[in-house]
Amino acid sequence: MISQKKPKFNKIFLLIIFGLAIFIVYFVLFIDLGNFIETISQTNLVIYGICFIIYLIGIFFSSMAWRSLLNTLDVKITSKKAYLFTWVGLFFDTVIPQLGLSGDVIKTYLLSKSSNEDTGKIGAAVICQKLVVMTVTVVTFSIGLIIVLFNYTLEPLTMFFITLFLMLSVISLFLVYYLSIKPKATDTLLHFITRFILFFRKKWDSTTFKQQTTETLGNFHVSINELKTKPRILVLSSIYLFLNWFFDISVMFLVFVALGHSAPAASVLIVYTISGVLQAVGLGIFGVNEIIMVSTFSVLGLPVGLGVSVTLLTRAVTLWFRLIVSYGAFQYISIKMAKK
Repeated sequence: MISQKKPKFNKIFLLIIFGLAIFIVYFVLFIDLGNFIETISQTNLVIYGICFIIYLIGIFFSSMAWRSLLNTLDVKITSKKAYLFTWVGLFFDTVIPQLGLSGDVIKTYLLSKSSNEDTGKIGAAVICQKLVVMTVTVVTFSIGLIIVLFNYTLEPLTMFFITLFLMLSVISLFLVYYLSIKPKATDTLLHFITRFILFFRKKWDSTTFKQQTTETLGNFHVSINELKTKPRILVLSSIYLFLNWFFDISVMFLVFVALGHSAPAASVLIVYTISGVLQAVGLGIFGVNEIIMVSTFSVLGLPVGLGVSVTLLTRAVTLWFRLIVSYGAFQYISIKMAKK
């Protein structure tokens, strides 16, 4: 069993090293080291330490939103368990470049296996939460873009890329929403996946797979319809997710304060959302996200040294701290399930 897992983590480690190498090359070629050291040396460590605490609180509210949806569908789960499985999902979202689905799939699968609850119900709660998060992302991005348009004069190419990120967010939201409410759409997707697997594995028996998946998707759509009839729960989970968003984005605002600077609201909204969109569409790999964040801050008028400092300190919380805690949660859940 250990020998099967080892190659996967080697690939993750290589991905981290590759991303770091990209960012180091970018840093050496385009960043004034003296300016960066001067800026980073002014960090208020007490204020910066609070960033780690509020990030943990933000994840707690995310898990509470998921728990409220699960309990509505008669999937009983404790706050502790919801918090741990939320971190497990974050681990896979962090280390696997994909369309923001690996964490959702993994935590749905693991919770189903550990609790013997229906996978379709758990998946419905996960997707409903994702829809709310994506809606908040689109709204936040739109507000940030409007503020930028009124306060900055941007180059046409910069405007094009910012608008492109917004369109990617809207398209992603539409696709997830459409697949959630249209059983025929998920049936078509299942047919495509089956044909794709059969193309590479000619002797694969797809009958059992299709039967089990069709049953799960049926329960999924029934659960989605059940959640739609309970607006009070949707409002409650939305409040939890708004608090998650508030604490999450507060990390970047507090980093500015820790560096002794006032945080430009429009810039923070834009950069924060672009970072999230990159992760959601599978482009937020190590190094790339940081480069785009620094470049966006620079385009929006921030000094390069300040932009780099804010990016690195923020990512220390939302990437490296997140990676360490989420990996610990994953190992804890794995050990608990192995003992069962």
